[in-house]
Amino acid sequence: MRLLSRKEEMLLLAIRNLQDDDRAYGITIQDHIARTTGVRWMFGAIYSPLGRLVDHGYVETYESAPLSEPGGRRKILYRLTPAGLRALLDQRRINAALWQAGPEPVEEK
Repeated sequence: MRLLSRKEEMLLLAIRNLQDDDRAYGITIQDHIARTTGVRWMFGAIYSPLGRLVDHGYVETYESAPLSEPGGRRKILYRLTPAGLRALLDQRRINAALWQAGPEPVEEK
């Protein structure tokens, strides 16, 4: 099992949340992460780890239909593979085990 980086985990979660409506492409992934975390990533910060996720077989790409506007281009969309879903579930299990292994954190005032 390969552990995911935090960035890879967030990208996989964003893709999982957006893929059903064919909305998982660069801008929407970036916007989803910004809305969820309050931090906007630069495009380079998205595409490099996305490439690694594709290389590891956790994500696959496909093209959308051409946009309806004149000269409309196709978008490169992303979706999880079964291996990507397993990696996310493994990561969730590991995170839960790590949180349960120690005392409950207390927020300082």
